Amino acid sequence: MNYIRLINAFYDRLETSQLSTSAIALWHALANVNNKAGWLREFGVAVSVLCIKTGLSERTISNARNDLKMKGFIDFRSRKGSKSAIYQLYDLSAMVAYKVSEKSLLSAIDADNLSDNVSDNLSDKPSDNVSALVSYETKQNETKQTTAVSRQNWFDEYYQCFGKQPNPMQCKNIVVYLDQDGLEDAVICKAFRMAAEVGKTYGYAVGILNNWSKKGIKKLSDVEREQKEFQAQRQRNHRPNDQQHREIEPEWMDKPQKEQPQEDPEVVQQRARELDEFLKSI
Repeated sequence: MNYIRLINAFYDRLETSQLSTSAIALWHALANVNNKAGWLREFGVAVSVLCIKTGLSERTISNARNDLKMKGFIDFRSRKGSKSAIYQLYDLSAMVAYKVSEKSLLSAIDADNLSDNVSDNLSDKPSDNVSALVSYETKQNETKQTTAVSRQNWFDEYYQCFGKQPNPMQCKNIVVYLDQDGLEDAVICKAFRMAAEVGKTYGYAVGILNNWSKKGIKKLSDVEREQKEFQAQRQRNHRPNDQQHREIEPEWMDKPQKEQPQEDPEVVQQRARELDEFLKSI
């Protein structure tokens, strides 16, 4: 089963079959567990594990999986005692068309054009026709595998950094960063780790990604170069420890003080007499 195609098909299915937020979180948790198990047809997982992955209570998980089963997303059967339930994750990619974003749609159109070109260029030689078809299918498979690995990397990195699965809106935002802005998957993961290292959430990572996108930073090497330049700028602005801070002195401190003219002694005595007489009258 292809992880990226499964997730894309899941969101396509949501357009016609609405699910609660709890059911969406549970489906992502089940998909993540099955991915780690190697995409088994049936797999078991304890409710306690699903509670940790989704942040939901056991009762909410029970209601959510019933909703998923009723609407054809999964199947499960409970077992007696303390044994975990057995789940089956339906391959939705085989049921709905593959469509994620505008760029994915353009890629599909390009693929159709490529297919038409291959058909138009078919020659009378069977060997040439086979070579053209093999080349076309190989190109398609390589593109799908690369995209699938990319989606799996950032999806798992999100869970490791923030302890939960991304919600549908967050998944769509990340797809925009990857498909429209052209950011590498490694850059998305780097932003998640930077946010987690300072105890922040996904919103902090979004601020980092927006900043990088505006600066045209798309590759991990661009991120590393920007961080080195930032550190170098901080070192240039930082004062050495042995340099003493000298306050700027006002201009008047540098100028010599003018000597005050001495008063006439008789004038001083006259003022003293007048002050003494004033005091006596009081």
